[in-house]
Amino acid sequence: MPAHRSLACRCGAMHWTIAADAPGTHVECYCADCQTFLRHLKAEDYLDSAGGTELFQTLPHAVRFTAGADNLRLLRLSPKGLMRWYADCCGTPIANTLASPGLPFVGMVLKPGTSGFGPVVTHANVAAALKPVQQGGIARAVLGVLSRALRAKLTASGRATPFFGADRAPTVAPKILTLAERDAARPPKAG
Repeated sequence: MPAHRSLACRCGAMHWTIAADAPGTHVECYCADCQTFLRHLKAEDYLDSAGGTELFQTLPHAVRFTAGADNLRLLRLSPKGLMRWYADCCGTPIANTLASPGLPFVGMVLKPGTSGFGPVVTHANVAAALKPVQQGGIARAVLGVLSRALRAKLTASGRATPFFGADRAPTVAPKILTLAERDAARPPKAG
């Protein structure tokens, strides 16, 4: 088994890895906010035909930026929204985190069909899906996040993150979308 799973941005300027042994849950989120994030970045190729975003929920200490880290940027859809990380060089979505590193969690954004992360076991927030999708596996995803976070908090690994500094502030200042920017990127209503 390889030591890590390698990913890169669309233009190849940024590279990052996720440890091969990193525990995680492969989920697909259909919420309007995940769709808005990808549409704002013009990264619709990261959405499936129903508007789903594949995420590998894992621990931040399992992620390493190996090239182009100076291209890492952060946006929020609103002042209190999730932290949504992306590659500024080409608009590739990278990850979602909470607003602070207190709960060790990262949802790494995957292009649909990316191998090496196991099957999708959770379909969440399906009310905003662009076509009917059966919701399922929510408890598995939530319990996975909480159990991984608890184990990480009990060890030093819970403090390691490439997204936040020692002062617990994001490594880059977030851009907060205006209401007009957010509305322009909102997904179409399911029909």
